[in-house]
Amino acid sequence: MIRETSDSVSLVFEQPSEKITYRSGQFLTLILTIDGKEERRSYSFSSAPDVDSDLCVTVKRVNGGLVSNWLNDNLKAGDSVRVREATGQFTTEFAAAQKRHLVMLAGGSGITPIMSIIKSVLTKEPQSRCTLIYCNRNAESIIFKTELEQWENNCPGRLSIVHVLEKAAPD
Repeated sequence: MIRETSDSVSLVFEQPSEKITYRSGQFLTLILTIDGKEERRSYSFSSAPDVDSDLCVTVKRVNGGLVSNWLNDNLKAGDSVRVREATGQFTTEFAAAQKRHLVMLAGGSGITPIMSIIKSVLTKEPQSRCTLIYCNRNAESIIFKTELEQWENNCPGRLSIVHVLEKAAPD
């Protein structure tokens, strides 16, 4: 588990023996038992296949959200979680010969599938570049802030990030 912000956590899962296959931009449905009742919620992958060895989804706490709060407060390293197969159509094809400029817009936790796509584009398409316009309440609520900066620094001229903040930091 990686605490991303005060209200979001990335859950890192080892690949099970029957490997889960997925495409960047897809989501995974988690199946949990909370207070004796089975609950299912879907969360986008923030990991990218062929880039990350483990599976990762990122969960932002939702006010009054049963599962998001439970995951943020109770799930511990080593806990097991049942899952359903990956699904979703918010994907694209990647090819080494591809040369394109992707412009992506994300707000808050909507960055999770975008993060997966950015990693795949920057890894699999050496001639492509990405521009991310990322909206958040304030600098403290930016999920993947450090990781995004690392990708931007490691891929000069290929990843450009524009942060749009509702509340700017005081001078």
